[in-house]
Amino acid sequence: MSDAPLPPPADDGPDAPARGGRRQALLALLQQAGRMAGLGVWEITTGRGVTLWTDTCNTLLGLAPGSPVDAGLIDTHVAPPWRAELRARLLSGLRAGASWSMPLQILRADGRLLWVLVAAEPALENGRVRCLRGILQDIDEARRREEQLRESERHLSHIFRMVPLPMGISRRSDNKYLLVNPAWEAMTGIHQEETSGLSAIEMGLYDPEDRARMIAAIDAKGQLDNHEIKLYIRGGQQRTVVQSIRELDYHGEPCWLFSAHDVTERIRNEKRIREREELLSLTVSAAALGLWDWDLVSGQITGDERWRAMHGLAPGRGPWAWPACSSGITEADLQAIEQAAQAHGEHPTQPFDQTWRVVLGSGAVRWIRNLGKIVRPDGQGPGLRMLGVSLDVTQQLEQQEQLRHLAHYDVLTQLPNRLKLAQHLQEEMALARRSGSLLGVVYLDLDRFKPVNDTLGHDVGDQLLVGVARRLGAALRSGDRTARLGGDEFIILLPGLNSRGDCERKLRQLMQRLCRPYMLGVHQVRVTASMGYTLYPLDTPDADADTLLRHADQAMYQAKQAGRNRFCSFDALHARDQQEQQARLQHLEQALQRREFALYLQPKVHVGTRQIVGAECLIRWNHPQDGVLSPAAFLPALAGSALEIAFDRWVFDEALRCIGRLQAAGWPLALSVNISAQYLQHEGFAQWVLQCLERYPQVDASLIELEIIESAALYNIEHVSAELTRLRAKGMRVALDDFGTGYSSLTYLRRLPMDALKIDQSFIRDMLSDPDDMTIVQSIIGLAQAFHCEVIGEGVETAEQACELQRLGCALQQGYHWARPMPLDAFLEWARQYAPAQGQGAR
Repeated sequence: MSDAPLPPPADDGPDAPARGGRRQALLALLQQAGRMAGLGVWEITTGRGVTLWTDTCNTLLGLAPGSPVDAGLIDTHVAPPWRAELRARLLSGLRAGASWSMPLQILRADGRLLWVLVAAEPALENGRVRCLRGILQDIDEARRREEQLRESERHLSHIFRMVPLPMGISRRSDNKYLLVNPAWEAMTGIHQEETSGLSAIEMGLYDPEDRARMIAAIDAKGQLDNHEIKLYIRGGQQRTVVQSIRELDYHGEPCWLFSAHDVTERIRNEKRIREREELLSLTVSAAALGLWDWDLVSGQITGDERWRAMHGLAPGRGPWAWPACSSGITEADLQAIEQAAQAHGEHPTQPFDQTWRVVLGSGAVRWIRNLGKIVRPDGQGPGLRMLGVSLDVTQQLEQQEQLRHLAHYDVLTQLPNRLKLAQHLQEEMALARRSGSLLGVVYLDLDRFKPVNDTLGHDVGDQLLVGVARRLGAALRSGDRTARLGGDEFIILLPGLNSRGDCERKLRQLMQRLCRPYMLGVHQVRVTASMGYTLYPLDTPDADADTLLRHADQAMYQAKQAGRNRFCSFDALHARDQQEQQARLQHLEQALQRREFALYLQPKVHVGTRQIVGAECLIRWNHPQDGVLSPAAFLPALAGSALEIAFDRWVFDEALRCIGRLQAAGWPLALSVNISAQYLQHEGFAQWVLQCLERYPQVDASLIELEIIESAALYNIEHVSAELTRLRAKGMRVALDDFGTGYSSLTYLRRLPMDALKIDQSFIRDMLSDPDDMTIVQSIIGLAQAFHCEVIGEGVETAEQACELQRLGCALQQGYHWARPMPLDAFLEWARQYAPAQGQGAR
């Protein structure tokens, strides 16, 4: 039986109608409670069959609401393994009055198996079973989670046994072993059965003091990593292991999970390798260049002929007082050598490795690297000697310096490049902040440099750039800095300025120098420059280096647009932008006052019933010169301005007027009005809406739907929610527009009072060809159902899209497939043709 009310029992008494009404009311309440709880309710009456079958039961079976109960329901919708048992329990309940419950799998109409819980209790009358009442509850997710948990436990058990690292679990209270894996058995020679009821100490695995230190080393988080300890395996053989420990609960008991890695052989090998590496290092170094032997007690040093030559010492003499004898050594070098030798003596693993400059008798400068190692008698005691080698690394350092220069300087002009500029700019900004002076950041671009390159060749162009760089260097002060960004673009930093006038006087001098002719071989070339500048921190006190360069660049482009061969400040460009924006807003305000704007209506239809369910109000500008303009032509200029609220108010007031006209014409349709984020968050928004509604007493508040976007509610969501709740209490509806394009979380959405979600047209447009868009559309429809909201598809342009949306459960649609936005009169004419019967009753 479906959700239709049950026929009343045969009763001709005078109060039979009242009891029948109460029964119907109780059934309605049961239906509602079942839907809210996701619980299907059914009843089988002896001799009458199924006498109650709620829509939630149909929903679980994948059937449409109101579907009649099939006589072969068990064979059709119960999975074969449970059919016989279910029949037996039903008979037991009807005949013997037994209560029962059982989990089983049902076969939904879409072919999917679903776990449900079926439970029943008998209803007795005069000691006999009158009917069997029961529930149908969705337990699919919980059942599958249980299965996944059991499977996960099996996998973990397999992994524990298969992992090659020795591992085990012991109880924290008494240190008894509970579980070990085969790798642990192989390492210790002790099998799992032998560990039962024994601790590590009782099995003789650790020295008690060693184990106590290991347990004490466990940190506050119950963790220990890579603790080295001696382990005694079966037979008493000693091994060195690295052990890690973690706290865990195992079957409800506090335990330790431990792992042990045998590093005995690794330690032995590492020791042998260290010995060989030390010998190899000394041998290779000794074969390189100069050898020396430094007596640390007397401070005297001797060395071979090559070593003496590297340090500028006379041949055949020695020993020498070291390192003071090294020719050209500085006091700073002597301090560094003394500190390095002391550090090496205290920490032998820290090498003695020092490089310093040596000035030879000819005046040539060489850079010598000196590496040494202290030699101790029998490897212990204080160091008496240091043996080492010296290497001439002059060429290597010169190459490094060349690479460093290439990384920071322009190859052509030798000016600092972008990387070096960033360093200079940071330094000059810090200096300006400390000194209270101004820093001028100038962006320079040569005018008409490309024709020089194109007509005279790149070589001449390169010569011109070099000439410009030289003139800049000659014209600027010693503390000013110049950099080349690339092409014909340069940056000039002018620190220590006192005013804007100082900066502009310097720029005029630069322009006069740069515009003089350049003799490039046989060619005489004239170029000018366009410059933009900004003053830090005067223009933008909180700007960073990138912002300053961007502002100077913008000012330079203003100079280009103004005719080249000039300079402009960033302030001028900014002021112009503000003026243009102000002019646009003033134009829009005048157009609003001249009533040049109009509302167009785009119908919303119910695909299943072919009924018009409402329309969305969309603003258009009847521009005197440009004709009808869409919102994209003017709404961006309004965003965030004070005029945006004035437009919102005009749109809402005009929408109420349209509703009144529609009602008078026999079409009481709901109109959706878009509300900006600024106005929605405005204090007193709801109060203004209600006051506006009072001016149209004939308008039913239920015919007003407020459309907001996701981002409108993210800021001050408590205020937004309160305002919308107040309006919904008066009967208005709230729709979330362009759903899925914002960044709000489901947590925020749950806090918003909503009646409908609108699927953004960007997802509908390609949903038939893009699986990702199709998934998003399906998810939004599912979310709308979860939030108990209507779902509306907007931007439907084809019949295929309309049919697919209807199949997915989105029957409310709008878009060009149904109708384009149109003025009110055209909308009424379209409505009469589309659904002539819908408006007849009112007319």
